Amino acid sequence: MQDEGLLVQSKHKFEIDVTPGEEEETYERLAKGFNSLDPELNEENDQTQYFDGDGYASTTVMGAQMTLSFSGHRYYGDAAQDFIFEKWLEIGKGRETTFKWTLPNGVVLEGPVTIAEISGPGGDANEKGEIEVAIHFNGKPEVTEEGEEE
Repeated sequence: MQDEGLLVQSKHKFEIDVTPGEEEETYERLAKGFNSLDPELNEENDQTQYFDGDGYASTTVMGAQMTLSFSGHRYYGDAAQDFIFEKWLEIGKGRETTFKWTLPNGVVLEGPVTIAEISGPGGDANEKGEIEVAIHFNGKPEVTEEGEEE
């Protein structure tokens, strides 16, 4: 696997567990129909001015939550999309599962998530149904190298 240089976004691999609560996870690839990704760390920062800073502040990152926002088009029959859209009206535990994100360099982020901000499909009559969904990691994701045992 190429792990340096300007790597295209399509080299990221996203997998969602479509059988949460079962003894073994069943991961399906989250890719079909999606064409845009916006990862955010959503940091909580404390900015404090101290006397030794001559009026300038120091920043301390106090907390964060990794979120991945996806957008694209609704593809009926895709296991990952169907699972997400079956959760549309659920709340609480009904939106929780596990998720894996493999970066192009082989680094894997994995952990419990909440499926949030499910919207669509929407759009004009002569267009593909536009969709959006956000994956919110619950806690700090576990970071490993692809192929490493956890």
